Amino acid sequence: MLRQEAKQTNFYTALYHRIPEKHILKIINFAISFEFVNEMLESSYCKDFGRPAKEPEMMLRILMLQEMYDLSDERVMEETEVNLAYKWFIGLNPDDELPHPSLLTKFRTMRLKDIQMDDIMTEVVRQCVKRGIIKEDNGIGVDTTHILANTTKKVPERIMKHLAKKIFKSMEKTDYEIPDYTQIEDHKEAKRVMKEYLEEEMEKADERAEKEVAKAKDILGSPLFIEQKGIRSIVDTDARVGYKSKTDSFFGYKMEYTLTTDGRLITGVGVHDGAYVDGNGFERLYKLTEKAGINVNAFYGDKAYFRKNILDIAKDNNIFAYIPVNACTYQINEDLFCYNKDSDQWICKRGNRTVSKKIRMTKRENGAPRTLYEYRFEKEECIGCPLREECIKKAKTKEKKLQVGPNTGEYYEHSQFAKTEEFTEEYKKRSACEWKNAEMKRFHGLARAKGYGLPSVTLQAKLTALAVNLKRIATILSSKNYNILLAWGKSGMMIFKIRNFEFLQLKAA
Repeated sequence: MLRQEAKQTNFYTALYHRIPEKHILKIINFAISFEFVNEMLESSYCKDFGRPAKEPEMMLRILMLQEMYDLSDERVMEETEVNLAYKWFIGLNPDDELPHPSLLTKFRTMRLKDIQMDDIMTEVVRQCVKRGIIKEDNGIGVDTTHILANTTKKVPERIMKHLAKKIFKSMEKTDYEIPDYTQIEDHKEAKRVMKEYLEEEMEKADERAEKEVAKAKDILGSPLFIEQKGIRSIVDTDARVGYKSKTDSFFGYKMEYTLTTDGRLITGVGVHDGAYVDGNGFERLYKLTEKAGINVNAFYGDKAYFRKNILDIAKDNNIFAYIPVNACTYQINEDLFCYNKDSDQWICKRGNRTVSKKIRMTKRENGAPRTLYEYRFEKEECIGCPLREECIKKAKTKEKKLQVGPNTGEYYEHSQFAKTEEFTEEYKKRSACEWKNAEMKRFHGLARAKGYGLPSVTLQAKLTALAVNLKRIATILSSKNYNILLAWGKSGMMIFKIRNFEFLQLKAA
């Protein structure tokens, strides 16, 4: 049962006057109101029955302390017990008892669903826009960072061995002998032997091992499992192998997020398995940014975000896309050819223009259909061209045939923009994403997952993003560029001013 109670009302609250007015937690508390959290999570509590629940706002504030200072559940309670600033921040009297650490786990798993964390982050950014802490017209950088799984990846043989052991354990069977796959030199043969052994034991299993057998069938049923491209751990079945480069791999998850270039606040977060392709979830992050009240005027991303859908969003909304050209997507040799979008013609280095265009259907390596545009140049000019050998090479045709993708014309325009001095200078703003990656990993424990499974890692990433946002807000308001004034008004209200502009009034605690 959720019940509102008066807080910080007894004699001992006088101790809180010892907390400096410029303390980071006081600045955060005066800058951002978290009263909306109780209303947002009210539906997840029973209104009339049960014991009084701990206030959602207080529980969220404890989680924010935990993420800001990278503390465990037990440690954050120990620190809050002896730290006046911590206890003041969560809204308790100095002599009040703290919740049991186990309640933090329940609050995370039962109350903070994925969509609610998005709403909380969006509301914090919206308040910053409304109160002038960051600009309403803003650019956003987008980037992806890796999160290692809280377990190690295993070869299929070892996973099948563990699956067999779980089946035996559920049947309370102790007299079994599992083949020693480590003695088989041929890796493919080892996988075959263990697969046949596991399938045989699954057929022999009784109803006591029904759940374990079903789990083993799901894992073996995936064609990616034996190829070592699917599940690599039965402890964390959501983690996948991803690649930072051709030779550098990792096992875990990817966190993709958008970041404002002015103020450097994270506006949206998406968490995916390690095999995620950067940019697939960009549209959702962009909508979260708009929902926070930010008018996006520019995108900043690396080559992975040179994608048709992202460039289309930028074009449809009159947004500048500061994204370098990806040679894998755009494969035109601009030293030999240029494009005229008005006449829809390609022009070679010698000035020869294309005279015809037709659509050709081909197939990719995986058999999927592919549409190409084939442009043909003037035959007579190609025959006598001194660059014929370089251009046509050993082709038997008399004229040059240039095959391009349906989006190559748009890519050419962006390629020309990417060569300008304006693009080079503006693109430097994307480096803010790299700083934020380092901050979240080095100081907030995001380099490695603290739990198992996608829901757990998603919540960890979003709480971390919220924590670094709050730290950034305090830094902005405490910087030398701002004149901060904290004072008590005649009406008993705490007045918070920046450059003599009164933007927030809160009742005194």
